[in-house]
Amino acid sequence: MTLLRTLVWFVLVAVAMTIAVWLAQRPGLVTIQWQGWRLDTSVGVLLVAVALLCVIAAALYVLWRWVAGAPSHVFDIWGEARRRKGYRALTQGMVAVAAGDAVEAQRHARLAEKLLEEPPLTRLLSAQAAQLAGDREAAQRYFAAMLDDPQMAFLGLRGLLMQSLKAGDSSKALTYAEQAFRRRPDTPWVVRSLFDMQAHAGKWREAQETLQVGLKRKIVDPERGRTLNALLLVERSRAAERGGADQDAMDHARAAIALAPEREPVAYRHAELLIKRGEGRKAMKTIERAWPASPHPDLAQLYLAAEGEKDPLKRVQALSRLTAGNPDDLDSRIALARECLEARLWGEARRHLIAAGAEKPDAPTRLCRLMADVEEQEYGDGEKVRHWLARAADSPGDRQWRCRHCQTVHDRWLAVCPSCGAFGTSEWRMPPPSPLAVAADAATSRLQVSAPQEVLPPEPKADEKPPPAAI
Repeated sequence: MTLLRTLVWFVLVAVAMTIAVWLAQRPGLVTIQWQGWRLDTSVGVLLVAVALLCVIAAALYVLWRWVAGAPSHVFDIWGEARRRKGYRALTQGMVAVAAGDAVEAQRHARLAEKLLEEPPLTRLLSAQAAQLAGDREAAQRYFAAMLDDPQMAFLGLRGLLMQSLKAGDSSKALTYAEQAFRRRPDTPWVVRSLFDMQAHAGKWREAQETLQVGLKRKIVDPERGRTLNALLLVERSRAAERGGADQDAMDHARAAIALAPEREPVAYRHAELLIKRGEGRKAMKTIERAWPASPHPDLAQLYLAAEGEKDPLKRVQALSRLTAGNPDDLDSRIALARECLEARLWGEARRHLIAAGAEKPDAPTRLCRLMADVEEQEYGDGEKVRHWLARAADSPGDRQWRCRHCQTVHDRWLAVCPSCGAFGTSEWRMPPPSPLAVAADAATSRLQVSAPQEVLPPEPKADEKPPPAAI
């Protein structure tokens, strides 16, 4: 590129020199007469004079423009310095918000408002500073003012939504979430927040519509969406039954079982309605299909209710058919052990309880109590009964319905956790291990993986031969 410029420069110089030589060889004569004045000169001199006049005119024009624009230029420089100070205050205010310094954040917010003529940016900083300082009314006022600006309205809605949630006003929060969803349905946090709020408010149909949008825009995982859709249909079925629409209740239950037949709440709801209709065999088939993936005591009792059998031995046989799909699961063993106790089959009950892990140190509470019942009913051994009851008291716990998010325990399956408001997070599982148990397991693992020390065999005595080497 530098070489090309050099060549162009040389070409221009050569052209200029050629023109100058050509004019020198052909000077010509130019005569100018004006107001009694006469000027005789050559063509070359006249061209040079014209060029100088053009340069002087251009210089005078530039000077005039600078003098005329000097005041506005000074004001522009002053305004630019003011904007730089304003943006510096805005940046420092954001840093103070991130650091949690409410006093500094408010000070920089006031300075930015004074220096900048851009209300959207300064309102956002002022709102965040007010939130940090605990001034909810001021934060509400700033976020509401942001709704007037189309570019900042979404941020204003988010701020108002968070303010409403902190204040415990779920109705207003839902309204703001719906407005945010209408503006930006592709935003993941908007879809998830609106879904949770609609489910918490019992708006099952609206929550389904929001879920469908999330699935369509690939915000929600398809497998998770299938399960959530089925659980929403379960709640719609219950709501329809409470409203007296029994057919709608069954239709929703059928749609739910078609989506997630392996989920315990879905299977229980469908089987429950089938039993009310007198279709016990279909209810049993529904539970049998769900049991391998979701064994649960409530499903076992519902299965026996669908069977309608009162004879203890036949009830044991019925449960044996049910648990055959997952015979080694804890709940399968416990369900059979309970019915064996009712049928006075103590040996079978003991076998199932031991197979379930009753003799292990971390045996669940239900196993220990059932072992106490076996000892009392079969032998009447008070000492062993007390032993098992003591173990039950020291047991780490049992499978229970627990919220996956906040670990809150529920007596039954709930679609919405009353503690954290999450939908579809209730799971049938054991409690998480205590910190002491985790530490003990870690210590045991370290002991197990440590290399064993080598032990040298004793040296043979003088009159003994060494043992033969292994082949």
